[in-house]
Amino acid sequence: MTWVLSSKVSLRNNRVPNADADRQQRTAAEILRRLADQPGLILADEVGMGKTYVALAVAASVIQSTRRKRPVVVMVPSAVAGKWPTEWAVFSERCLPPGHGLRATPETITRGSEFLKLLDDPGASRSHLIFLTHGALTTSLNDPFIRLALIRRAMLHRRDQGDRRRAIARCAARLLADRRFDEEVTSDLLSKPIGQWRQTWNRWHTASPIHDDPVPFALGRALSNVDLDSLRDALAAVPLRHSPTFDTRLKSAREQLNKSLNSVWTQTLGSLDERLPLLILDEAHHLKNPNQLSRLFANKEAARDADALQGPLGNMFAKMLFLTATPFQLGHHELLSVLDRFHGVRWPSVTARAQFDTDIRQLREALDRAQGSALRLERAWARISPSDSDRVVALESFAPNEGQPETVHSALSVANAAREDIKIAEDLLRPWVIRHVKPDRSTRRRYRPGRSILDDSDTDVGLAVGGPAVLPFLLAARAQAVASLHGPGGEQATRAYFAYGLASSFEAYADTRRNRVANLDDRPPEETADTPTDQMRWYLDRIAAALPTDEADGWAAHPKIAATVGRVRDLWCEGEKTLVFCFYVETGRALRAHISRALREEVIARAAVSFRIEPVDSDTVMAQLDRVGERLLRSDSAGYNLFQKRIRLLLRGFDSSTRDQVSEVVTRFMRTPSFLVRFVDLSPRTSIDDLIAGLERQDGSGATLADRVRWFASSLSQKVATERGEIIEALTGIQTGGIVTSVEDFDPSERSRSREVLMPNVRLANGSVRQDTRRRLMLAFNTPFFPEVLVASSVMSEGVDLQQDCRHVIHHDLDWNPSTLEQRTGRIDRIGSKAGAVEQPVVIYEPYLGGTHDEKMFRVVKDRERWFGVVMGETPESSDRATDRQEARVPLPVALAEQLTMNLALPEG
Repeated sequence: MTWVLSSKVSLRNNRVPNADADRQQRTAAEILRRLADQPGLILADEVGMGKTYVALAVAASVIQSTRRKRPVVVMVPSAVAGKWPTEWAVFSERCLPPGHGLRATPETITRGSEFLKLLDDPGASRSHLIFLTHGALTTSLNDPFIRLALIRRAMLHRRDQGDRRRAIARCAARLLADRRFDEEVTSDLLSKPIGQWRQTWNRWHTASPIHDDPVPFALGRALSNVDLDSLRDALAAVPLRHSPTFDTRLKSAREQLNKSLNSVWTQTLGSLDERLPLLILDEAHHLKNPNQLSRLFANKEAARDADALQGPLGNMFAKMLFLTATPFQLGHHELLSVLDRFHGVRWPSVTARAQFDTDIRQLREALDRAQGSALRLERAWARISPSDSDRVVALESFAPNEGQPETVHSALSVANAAREDIKIAEDLLRPWVIRHVKPDRSTRRRYRPGRSILDDSDTDVGLAVGGPAVLPFLLAARAQAVASLHGPGGEQATRAYFAYGLASSFEAYADTRRNRVANLDDRPPEETADTPTDQMRWYLDRIAAALPTDEADGWAAHPKIAATVGRVRDLWCEGEKTLVFCFYVETGRALRAHISRALREEVIARAAVSFRIEPVDSDTVMAQLDRVGERLLRSDSAGYNLFQKRIRLLLRGFDSSTRDQVSEVVTRFMRTPSFLVRFVDLSPRTSIDDLIAGLERQDGSGATLADRVRWFASSLSQKVATERGEIIEALTGIQTGGIVTSVEDFDPSERSRSREVLMPNVRLANGSVRQDTRRRLMLAFNTPFFPEVLVASSVMSEGVDLQQDCRHVIHHDLDWNPSTLEQRTGRIDRIGSKAGAVEQPVVIYEPYLGGTHDEKMFRVVKDRERWFGVVMGETPESSDRATDRQEARVPLPVALAEQLTMNLALPEG
């Protein structure tokens, strides 16, 4: 089997730099070359480098090479289900010639039954590229036609077939949970071959006919190899006649039937004789074997997919391509677990499979040796005294120098041996993994740790805990020490309360205290803590008493909350957008409320000075702002026409419909208090000329608002129709409002339990917020308009682009795993970023509270970041003993870490 990059594919276009497009083109060609001799490989480019387009280039080439006979399948997480069809629309228009004729499913399929129907389509209309969500092929069967077809097959050639068929027909609507299947229709269907069901159904439903065969042809072939005895047993439980216990018996029979149908459905999928050329699986790090740690990163749907690829769905795909930005997230055993999924391909020969087993065994042995050497180096490095830190910080080679302490000399000797083992493992891993990383990291990013969030200073000191907050943190530290004396269970359960919940926000601490569980949004809830001992309860009560009163000002005074809110406010004043990441649900809600309150106060204070009104008279201030906006930009005013004319100049080149829509969105934004107080010289006599002049005021990155609107117009002009429609719809749906917005405009999960302040430019996107709302917020955040502040959880840290109008991110809550932080930062450090447009770095704030577990987490995760590529992720232990050791360890010099890290990139040029 030989596939080559199609001559019709060209990744060069006006949306990405040529250098990036050329790298993507070379990568796609190399993937196709390698797939000729191996079952699959992993594309592991760093976040934001265009893996999606490489994968689509591979897919299009395979479709062409196989003469479009069978489709390529792409499996994606449900969180990015809408992204892939949109990206295909872009790829189809910009990277393939006109009239190419390749077809993809317009939406991502979520059910295996729909997948089988697509495979059954005639060649003239069949989709060449099918998008499926993780878990689509392993979800329960709910298609009523397929369920009825399985029931019909189980009843064939049975002595009581007539009675059983009549009983099923009478109860079909309830058994299938579909009222359309009344007794007459179901009886008619059961009496006909499945191939006649479409015509039969349409005779009964002339007003709403179906246009495709409701049961795929492949199902009939697969059923001949499926054991239907369990289904027959379940059907025997369906009551044949009415009786006083009929409803109870029918309910029991339905439950038994559902269970049996799902079991038969799984067997049926495993018996399919489908031969598909390629499976592309996005976010492949979700395929790791389940264990206590990987459950934090995996999802249940992907875990079922992983098993299915080697079980019921094995032997379906000829080749596999996995995509992930974090191949070493939890260690090399996890990587090997992902590679092991390639066993599920349709092997061309026994010899090929035996060779794969040999290759993976050799790779496993080499990786074991490499990690063993790396761990010995880690232990040797840990023996270097902190007093010798100055001697090693600038080391650039492993050559020993005279006068070095014995511990340093020994560690460098171990490092030399480790480098050799890592190089051997790298050579064996190279055929299976391609990984590129973005260059110039030190100039591309600007890190601001600890208290530097306050003043952008170059410091490595944590935020101070002062004032009323001192006592709660002192008590929590003592409580943590007491809890650790009760053993691992008590230690682990208490950590979320005292150390990290309190370090995140008073609201998160109160929530964990109230529910005795750490609510981490889209992660599984931690185990509920045991009932505290009397000694622990004493500390809990004292901490509760020492917390500030449950009021806006008191809880906003939390040292890290105050720092994050202050930095967001300062950036907003400079015209900059901010992305804020946190883990705790209550912290996210609290940040949205506290930031909204701070921006509201800033709007009122600025306007009050301009209008010479006392700021305490907020209603009068806001009324004056509304009058200015209404006077200048009322749709029937001369100012409105002048302003629209100016905006239309920025949008020249668009069709008239788009110009009308976008200019209206821009005008809506310009008349908001958020814009007026920052970009316009306000006074009671503010004119339309002042408003237009505001377009030329620069933001903190040196870009004027007119620049940003022009960039937005340019970006929009490069979008395909599908993308442009989505963006316009998202912007039109974002309520701009005044200083206070209607509750109905917010997703219920954005709301705080108390102290509610709603600002349309400050939004929350966590796992509880509806997926369509999250997508709308993502699209709008990539424009110069609302929202201007997005508070997000880790649900927004994968497969999401947020870079086009934002270059500042705040990691309000840190994580033990550096890959998690890298995924978050990658949302704005991507191709097509604002940072690239203004030639300024991405700014990454990592606030932490000095002298607390928060600082410990920061020190440990930064240390792990240096070692991450050396020990291939390793398991990120979070026990006190492990993190204490890592916190005290002398940092590994960057130059040495780079020499010990595998390079799996393709050669340039």
